[in-house]
Amino acid sequence: MPYALDDDTATALIALNPWVLSRSPQAPVQAAVEVLVQAEQARRGQPDAKTGAFQVPALTQGSLLKEEYDLSTHAHHDGWRVGAVIADVQGMINVNARFGFPTGDAVLRATVESLSAQYPGAKVVRIHADAFAALLVPTSQLTVSEHLAAPTRERLGQDVRRVLPPSTLDADVPAWTVSLLELTVDAPSHWQVLGTLLWAELERTHVMERTGRAQGLQRRRIRLDGAIPGPATLY
Repeated sequence: MPYALDDDTATALIALNPWVLSRSPQAPVQAAVEVLVQAEQARRGQPDAKTGAFQVPALTQGSLLKEEYDLSTHAHHDGWRVGAVIADVQGMINVNARFGFPTGDAVLRATVESLSAQYPGAKVVRIHADAFAALLVPTSQLTVSEHLAAPTRERLGQDVRRVLPPSTLDADVPAWTVSLLELTVDAPSHWQVLGTLLWAELERTHVMERTGRAQGLQRRRIRLDGAIPGPATLY
């Protein structure tokens, strides 16, 4: 027999996601349960159904980087290092308006597939609605470098054009803002800290590039060894 929720539990579920009352007025409890299931699937590393990319909870709450920590921490004495190539699709609102949402969804999936093809072994994460990060994790044996932005944009344009109508003009092919990050973490205590740190630096890199406050490869180093910096490093 199916399990029936008591009224208090049902009310609590809806309170966590009150929008289900307007979006699913006939079965709000079922809709709220589905939201919880989808969130847990995302945390466990089930790719986003629309794009095929990992979702942020897999990085910040799940075990997406556990293997990377286990296999590389003791082998790298100069810190745990990861690169990232972030591709943000520009003008998706125009793509959806001109070609329709199914084509817009195909553009997002093609962006993920292009990043995966360009950087085999990378883990592609959907960091925002229209932005994706190819994580060049240690086991991929890939490294990020200054020259990657231009060829990445060019390949994205070639790959995405294939999902657009054949008569599409060059002016109607979306563009991408491509940001580059190299993050080194000194002495991480365990793998659970890496996802949140990386997520914060991906956000920072993305914003710095979009606002023109940084260009090219952004390099950052984070120390987690508890050392107190001396006077020479404070200023």
